[in-house]
Amino acid sequence: QSALAENPQAANQRTPLNTPAALEGSANGGDQQQQQQPRGLAAIPLLCAAASESRQAYLRRLANTRVEQAWWARQEPLTATPGSVFALPEAVLIGFAALVEHISLTAEGYVPMIPIDVLRSFLWPMHNSLLSLWMAYILIATAWTAAIEFTQTIVWGSRRTGLSLDTVWKEEVVWCAQSVGTLTEAHQPLTARLTGLFLWPYGLLVSLANAMGPVLWKSLFYTALVCLTWWFWLAVLPWMGFVLLGLSVMAGNCFAVIELAGA
Repeated sequence: QSALAENPQAANQRTPLNTPAALEGSANGGDQQQQQQPRGLAAIPLLCAAASESRQAYLRRLANTRVEQAWWARQEPLTATPGSVFALPEAVLIGFAALVEHISLTAEGYVPMIPIDVLRSFLWPMHNSLLSLWMAYILIATAWTAAIEFTQTIVWGSRRTGLSLDTVWKEEVVWCAQSVGTLTEAHQPLTARLTGLFLWPYGLLVSLANAMGPVLWKSLFYTALVCLTWWFWLAVLPWMGFVLLGLSVMAGNCFAVIELAGA
């Protein structure tokens, strides 16, 4: 399937080779609940595993990866149909991450007197940060999609939309909140825990909506809260994302110096 698949020693166990393919494999595993889970949310554990890759494992993997088998280049949007307008923000994020990975794979020899592992060590924190930003985008998109589906179902009815309020609540809202909580667990990588911390208000929002009782009132209250807090999702969180990327550049300088000192 890829150079990594042909050479198991080059593949790190914490790095999925291809997110969509891995999702298909997990769906065939027999877990009924996993089969119903939205595609984006099902990828969160895989992305956490990828973000857990150590710097040394990252350097070994890149050293055994050809440009045409780059991991980011084989990914696709998970929250919307690839190629559609709604998938554009996610495609831009993946494209930028693929560019960073392409530089890591092709820059050897272009920068004199600097070993390629020094450059890759510099870009490693950004790689992890982009994985976390992808997880954050998936969760935010799922939260807003649920609010839109609630509105459509309430206005047009379940027969016309093909959705029920209870199904959207259980399969999107509840799982999204659980995914946010999972990101803050102690075993998760630092960037994933920061993402969970940034999205912690969403769990509080879902808890407040869940206290409303019947699913109709929960759906209405949830949609109202998401709309009232639009500034948090569309202004505060993107700003935090840029801050995280800035911190990754600063951390990259430190890891590059460490690698250079040991070269």
